[in-house]
Amino acid sequence: MCGLALSDKSTLARKIAERTGSRLIAFDKLLVEKEKEQPVSKDDAGWRFIRKVAQDEIVSTLKEGQSVVYDDNNVRFEHREEVREIARNLGVNPIVIYLNTPMELIRERELVNKTTGERHEVEPENFQKVVEQLEVPTSNENVLEFTPNTDIDKFLSELPK
Repeated sequence: MCGLALSDKSTLARKIAERTGSRLIAFDKLLVEKEKEQPVSKDDAGWRFIRKVAQDEIVSTLKEGQSVVYDDNNVRFEHREEVREIARNLGVNPIVIYLNTPMELIRERELVNKTTGERHEVEPENFQKVVEQLEVPTSNENVLEFTPNTDIDKFLSELPK
């Protein structure tokens, strides 16, 4: 998965995992789990730590012969490449699903979330950093694009299993 916070990555990732029988590995969930064991810094070192935990889980899951949906922003090419390299080394064809969600819609969702609290709030400075780092996936990354106008049922039905 690739996209900004509030682009609906987690919702789509969950639906893809259900549709394909894949294991869902979610960065945010891993962060919460590891926080219970010990504090995880909210800086680059903390993010690298959680990415490494996720990658270890991806490796073990793929080695068991099960597909993975990795739910994270993956906004930088190098982050996506790390996961693609793991997949290729294990003989798996990686696919990047890019959620191309307009900033206006993300901001609307952010405002709604402030009142509902349905998901954790992303600190403004972290959100801005991710926006600045976004490297939109290109066709050489085996990318499928999902927009708010995409027919989700059709999209899911066309995914490889």
